[in-house]
Amino acid sequence: MTAFYLSKPYEPPQAPQNLLLDQPWALLGGNSPQQFMKTYWHKKPLLVRGAIPAFELAKQTGKPISSPISAEELFNISGNDVVESRLIQANPWSFSDGPFKKRSIPSLESRDWTLLLQGMEARHPAAATILSWFRFIPDARLDDLMISIAGRGGGVGPHFDSYDVFLIQMSGRRRWRISEQKDLSLSPDLPLKILKHFQVEQEWDLEPGDMLYLPPHVAHDGIALDAGCQTWSVGFRAQSYKEILQEGLWRLAESLEDIPGLEKRFADPQQGATDSAEQLPEEIIKQLSQKLKGLKLDRVETFLPGIAAYLSEPKPQAYFDGTSNDLSAKEFQRRLSKQSLRPHPQTRLIALGPQIYCNGEEVTSGQTGKTQKAWQSLAAKKEFKGAIGEIVANNSLFEAFEAGWLVF
Repeated sequence: MTAFYLSKPYEPPQAPQNLLLDQPWALLGGNSPQQFMKTYWHKKPLLVRGAIPAFELAKQTGKPISSPISAEELFNISGNDVVESRLIQANPWSFSDGPFKKRSIPSLESRDWTLLLQGMEARHPAAATILSWFRFIPDARLDDLMISIAGRGGGVGPHFDSYDVFLIQMSGRRRWRISEQKDLSLSPDLPLKILKHFQVEQEWDLEPGDMLYLPPHVAHDGIALDAGCQTWSVGFRAQSYKEILQEGLWRLAESLEDIPGLEKRFADPQQGATDSAEQLPEEIIKQLSQKLKGLKLDRVETFLPGIAAYLSEPKPQAYFDGTSNDLSAKEFQRRLSKQSLRPHPQTRLIALGPQIYCNGEEVTSGQTGKTQKAWQSLAAKKEFKGAIGEIVANNSLFEAFEAGWLVF
């Protein structure tokens, strides 16, 4: 136990911008990203021993490494009121929402508790770096990185998720039991979403550096075997078709304001006398049908801008503080030639062809070519450095910096 606390924190390396998608990766158990996506993604679980080889190599040299984030740091982060955190107790089951004062969190040596911290990529650079490893999966699917720290016996009970998740063991050991059972009914009398009938099919003890990938709806239960057990979960969201289409339609409806022709009032000079005044007139139906055909609502590309904007929205808990970004436009322009501009860890960027959507807004239309290229670099490479020319009014890059969406 003492050696664990005195060990050196692991420093995860940033993934290269050009990922080798057809080469074997230790992270994926010797599979290339192409092989992983074809064989496992959204299909079946994968256990990877030594997904992070540095842990085993350090152990062999007698210089062990520990999690990049200490328990003390995690406890302090849980006290931040903009961080989504939960404390779960087992035997009996109970949970509470943060923020938490340190004295309200059980000691590491206590049993049967788990502290969950969401959106850790915005709270620590190591967590943001870990996410760079998974950019062989589209950014539109990424949810966040959650860290759980637990005492012995800690866990959240047998459950299932509606999304893909990579479970990386960063400190201590955790026993994972999984089942691909069809019965996913929940216990009605518990405060947590715990499976009523969990039937274990496979079981493993994961050491630091190991990883378990689970596709949606695979039942699983993780139990901490050591004090201070840390598991880092990289989750990939999957909204319902209804939610995606509703958001696309809502934004499409908003965009109708930009079509001047629709401002004209309905006119029916061809309307004849009727003996069925209660019926919706055929003239209205005919004219609206013609307008709808002109809008091409039967084509998916009509919805895509709204859907891209929706998928670029940050999580509801995201917090941006641009008060420290008080550079003038000229100072911002000079800084760009010297330092890299990067998205804030909670900023989401989605590209639809050459158009870029940032935190729910389209940011490339009406911008200069250099500003558009800067946004494209930020979306593809997560950084930009260079000249964009003189900043004129309504420059979206500068406005995003002022809002705290982009940082140097």
